[in-house]
Amino acid sequence: MPLWITRVAVVIGFLVACGISAQVLHEVSPVAQPAGSYIVFKFDWDQGRPWVKYAISVDDAGNAHFEGVGNPVDSGDGDSFSQDFTMSDANRQKIFELTKKADYFQGDLESKVKNIAKTGQKTLIYHGKTATGGQAVNTAAAYNYSTNADVQELTRFFQAVATTIDFGRKLAFQYRFDKLGLDARLYSLQEMYTTHFVEELQAIEPILQKIASDPNMMHINRVTAKQLLKSIGPTVAPSQPATQP
Repeated sequence: MPLWITRVAVVIGFLVACGISAQVLHEVSPVAQPAGSYIVFKFDWDQGRPWVKYAISVDDAGNAHFEGVGNPVDSGDGDSFSQDFTMSDANRQKIFELTKKADYFQGDLESKVKNIAKTGQKTLIYHGKTATGGQAVNTAAAYNYSTNADVQELTRFFQAVATTIDFGRKLAFQYRFDKLGLDARLYSLQEMYTTHFVEELQAIEPILQKIASDPNMMHINRVTAKQLLKSIGPTVAPSQPATQP
C-alpha cells in the first residue's frame, strides 16, 4: 500500500477512534503529500446508517482507502472498520473529472434552500494541481446538501461505495456465522447494484468469490455471487496516472 495512503489512514483512523466532533473531523488533515492528486470524501452523522462516520480517499492512480465506524443500531457493531481497494479506471477518471467541474471544491457547496432535511455532514477534499497548473492546492468544503449537480453525483457515488463496503463486511460475517441469511443479503446487494445504490463491487470481490466457489453453499447463493462477479469491470489502471484535472 502506498505510504501516503498509510498516513492518510492513520490520521483518519485516529480521528474516528477518538470520536471527536464533526467540526474537527472535517478539517483538512495535515498528512504527507503524494506526488499526484487525491480526493477525500467524509461523512459524519450520529443517525447515519449503516455508518455513523466514514472517509474514503482515492489517489490519481486508483489506490483507495476506506475507514468507517458502523451504526450499532444497524448491525450491533459500532467498531471501526477499514479496507484498501483499487478503484475501477472508469470511476477513477469520472470522479477526478467531476472534481474539476466542481472547481476543486473551492467555495461554498451548501444549498441556500431553507428547510432541507439533515442527512449528515459531508466534506469533499482535494489535493493536487488545478486545470491552470501551478502549485498544488488543498481545498475542502463541507455541506449537508448541495444543489451542484457534480457534487451531487460525487456524493451519490461515494455513498454507494460505502454501502458496498458495508455489504462486504456483513457478507463475510454471515458466511462464517449465518449462512442461511446470505440469500436475502445477496438478493438485496443485487437489487441495489441494479439501481446504482452500490458501486465498486470489486472492493468485495474476495467474499463473493468465496461464496461462488463454495460447494457447501446453497445453489442460488452461488449463482447470485457469480452473476455479481461477472458485472465487475477492469480495475487495472493505465501505466500513467490520471490526467491531471
